[in-house]
Parts: sequence; structure tokens; C-alpha cells
Amino acid sequence: MGTNQFELVIFDCDGVLVDSEPIINRIFAETLTEAGFPITYAEVTQKFIGKSLKTCLEMIETSYNKPLPKNFIELCKEREIAPLQQELQPVSGIAEVLDQITLPKCVASNSSHRHIQMVLKLTGLLHQFDGNLYSANDVSRPIKLYGVKYLLLNSVFESSKFLNSSLIIQALSSYSSRVMRYLPS
Repeated sequence: MGTNQFELVIFDCDGVLVDSEPIINRIFAETLTEAGFPITYAEVTQKFIGKSLKTCLEMIETSYNKPLPKNFIELCKEREIAPLQQELQPVSGIAEVLDQITLPKCVASNSSHRHIQMVLKLTGLLHQFDGNLYSANDVSRPIKLYGVKYLLLNSVFESSKFLNSSLIIQALSSYSSRVMRYLPS
């Protein structure tokens, strides 16, 4: 695949650029269990990978038939900071890949801008994207693609506001673009 057939490379963040999912899922499972919603790390990983936080929270409340504590999100985010600062690493080999890509590149993620910026800064990857960071919070509906041929590197295709697999794949097919799906082991 020659790079000249694309005009842009779009990267998902968690699981593609940074290896944050094991850390975040561990903290999420621990915090849920402490709040009276017993769940294992394995269950969190299986049920919620690739889904927006809002969707995960809705699934939990429906499954347990009770509301989460009002400060649950803030508590999770607060508890994630120290482990991310201590343990977070870029995905193996991604720094070298980013250095070799000469096309414009950006990040498109279900995560918040704060999270995207923090994890990319912690792993030394932030400079690779020249501020081109996009969050699901940026859009109220799936993005429509208008004639730009690009390569989307996404860890998991799940329905979300931003990265909707059927819409993205359909749009990419329409413009002869290419999707590479990365499946973490």
C-alpha cells in the first residue's frame, strides 16, 4: 500500500497509540465494585471495549437496575491519573510508525480532549499531531466524509457518536479509502 493513495491518516487513541485500556479498565472495574456494582476486569474488558463512557454507564445502570453515584465519573477520572502517569506506555512500535508517516495525521477518539491530550503528552506522542485531536464530544452526529481519501486506524469498531463502523466503512468505500482494523491481543 503506497502512502500516496491517501491524503490523511486518522488514529484512534486508546489501544492504537497508547496502551491505556488495561489501566483504565482496571480502575473502572475497581471503582464500580467499590460503589456496589460488582464486576471483574475481564467483564469490563469484554462488555465495554470500544464503547463511549456514556454508553458504558447506561449499560451498567440498566444491568444493575440502579443509578450510579453522582460523582462516579469524577471519581474514576481522579483515580486514573496516578496509574496512567506511572504505567502508561505508547503501543509498541507506534512512535517509529508515526515518525515515518509523511501524510497529515490526526486523532479521533471517543475519549475527552483532556484525556487525549494527557495520554499523548505522557507518552511523548502529542507533538506528532500538531493539535489535530478530535473527540466524540466534538460532534452531535456521525461525521460525513466528503471526498478525502484517508486511512483510519481504529482499535475496535463499535457504534458511537463519532466512530460508527457501518457509517465509516460505507463512507470510506464510497471514496475508495481504506480502513485498517487493529485488534489488540
